[in-house]
Amino acid sequence: MTTEPLAEFIIRRAALIESVTPGTAATRMLSDLTDEAVSALAEAAFASFREPWSLLALGAYGSRRLLPFSDLDLLVIVGTDPRSARDCVQALMYPLWDANFEVGHAVRTRKDHMRACAEDVETLTATLTGRYLAGDDALAAETLAAVAKYAGKKRSALLRAFSARPRPGSPYELEPDLKEGAGGQRDIDELTWRTAVALASPVARPGSGASGLLGDSELSDIAAAQDRISAARWLLHHSAGRKQAVLDFETAEAAPMAVEELHSALANIHELLSAIRGELPATDLHPRQWAPEELLGTLAHGTSMLPRLQCAARRSALETLAPGLAELMVLRRPALDHRFTVGAHSLMTAGLATELPATDPIAASVTSPDLRLALITACLTHDSGKTVPGPGHAERGQVAATQTALALGGSSYIAEKAASLVREHLLLAETASGADIDDEDVILRTAARIGDRDLVAPLYVLTAADSLATGPTTWDAWHASLVRTLVSRLDTALADDIDGAGMVERAEGIRSQALSTSYDEATAAVLRHVPVRFFAARSATEAAADARLLSRLGPRGSREQTSVRVSATDTTGAHRVAIAAYDRSGVFATLAGVIALSGLDILGATAFAGPAGTVLDTFSVVSATLAEIGPETWNALERRLAAAMDGHLDIRGRLAERRQQYPARAKGRTQIETRTESSFATALTVNSPDRVGLLFDIADEIAHAGFEITRVNALTRSGRASDTFHIVDTEGVAPRDPGELGHLSMRIRERLARL
Repeated sequence: MTTEPLAEFIIRRAALIESVTPGTAATRMLSDLTDEAVSALAEAAFASFREPWSLLALGAYGSRRLLPFSDLDLLVIVGTDPRSARDCVQALMYPLWDANFEVGHAVRTRKDHMRACAEDVETLTATLTGRYLAGDDALAAETLAAVAKYAGKKRSALLRAFSARPRPGSPYELEPDLKEGAGGQRDIDELTWRTAVALASPVARPGSGASGLLGDSELSDIAAAQDRISAARWLLHHSAGRKQAVLDFETAEAAPMAVEELHSALANIHELLSAIRGELPATDLHPRQWAPEELLGTLAHGTSMLPRLQCAARRSALETLAPGLAELMVLRRPALDHRFTVGAHSLMTAGLATELPATDPIAASVTSPDLRLALITACLTHDSGKTVPGPGHAERGQVAATQTALALGGSSYIAEKAASLVREHLLLAETASGADIDDEDVILRTAARIGDRDLVAPLYVLTAADSLATGPTTWDAWHASLVRTLVSRLDTALADDIDGAGMVERAEGIRSQALSTSYDEATAAVLRHVPVRFFAARSATEAAADARLLSRLGPRGSREQTSVRVSATDTTGAHRVAIAAYDRSGVFATLAGVIALSGLDILGATAFAGPAGTVLDTFSVVSATLAEIGPETWNALERRLAAAMDGHLDIRGRLAERRQQYPARAKGRTQIETRTESSFATALTVNSPDRVGLLFDIADEIAHAGFEITRVNALTRSGRASDTFHIVDTEGVAPRDPGELGHLSMRIRERLARL
């Protein structure tokens, strides 16, 4: 083939890619068009070659499954020394390489190729789907037949090797790997290889010979799944402009495909191959309706039984027990860090909830059979309300929770508790991360919503399992500790009355313990005068130590304007930095800025107004560079702090320089929400990508707007910060004016948009 016909092929190929409907037919059309060009190139390149030769297409190309950016896997078989064909092979390959095709090739004698297949399973499987392209067709047929016959003789060993192939991920992942992942192309390939090995003959697609489980209906399902997977992979290649196997959120949302049908296709392939491998009972492919005890008994084994549960749910075997679960198995509702479809996420949550008691004392405390049934029901149905898009799914899910609890044999009492758990399943996580759990008002309002002390522990288990099923970053050590602290306080608040008598009693007990360990009158005076909220987040030891910090402040204008205490936390690598200072405009911003300049990342922060115009701000920090934090870090922090409080440190300028060196590690939009329902302060919540000095930037804008910060609850997770500032005006009144608050939000957005 001359350059001109190859150029014509490239034009025809581009037109086909742009115009064809993606799917199996498209991949075959592209393969056939490529055959014309490659065969013509080969015939021209080998025109003067006097020995027998043959060109074969292997792998996906051999199966006629070419995608826009697929590799071309070619095999040249020659009669004698492969080196004699070097010039001919180069004449074949260079035009393709020059045209930017990725071509993998080998030049071997038939004997050499048999040896390669015996030594490498991938070479063998690629040849099992091989086919003739050009040259001596008899030589090609002999080569393919010999390899297939060899594979048939090695059937047992090859089937073991096939079964050992990893199948990562899940067909229900929201960003599935369509090539190597569970249910993807490689699983269909394995069905094809098993067919070829069973028949001892080259094949291009799965057949009944792979297993007695594959009848006409199953083969039809495989063909339909292949069409959907090929269509999705085609669109993915076309959208990315390169080879890409993982279907990302953006492409899935923009592509003109039924992604729910794709999940069903992946699941179908995954289940069929799992049954053929013996990893799933063959009877699960044609299930009957499960009984309550069968579902509960299977769930008792935890996440190890997820493949059976997922298969049963998708094939509608659980519909009489959990109505609507089959629809949820392929329902996508991408949000936050969710990894799976709604139904798969729900089953994962239920499986994790049964495993948590082995490692979590709070989970182990749920021993009541009634509450355990309510908990499992809530796990299965907590997201059932997502069949309707938009907010309010927790409230909508109560109906399914009630139905499922009764179907599983529960009483009306159990159904009521299950519905309550579903209704409030977001409460603990949202409160722990978005509210000030050191504020007794928050605790009391949260306790009032739960209303029943017996539900606190089951609600915690549901929260933990739901978070873990969502993704590992959603339930990290820091977030888990916040929720556990909240649960402890809710349990205390619900111990006696809803008026918080239990909390007050605990606080006074801590006050007494702290006073008993205080050996100086100044510290004792602070402990006697701080309010109940001071003790809500502190042990007696911490309360005494923090009170001592406040007592060490010198008179205003003296050298002792700040006092710092550093202690280790339960989170590996994290430290608690408590700083006492005199209150003034922008003091929190100053402290946060100094910490950021000291090479520390802030995981969380709280601000507390102490007695006599003092403040006590605490920060949970880790090293920004993952380097070990040593005494020099704290010494440098105290030097910068002194300079900043004296007005000798340009925090804003220094942070701008530091940001140039350490750009933001996460992307996304900044979201700002103001809540004015509290009579004490207006809550300003900023949800933004984390960056160096983020807390300083926000607090600095609040100070410049003329507002004061009374409390702060800051949390950073997975590269995003959720920081809530409780603000008042200079008169101590919560601002309500929409214009003022809107202007402040605008200023913060503009500030965070800049480096």
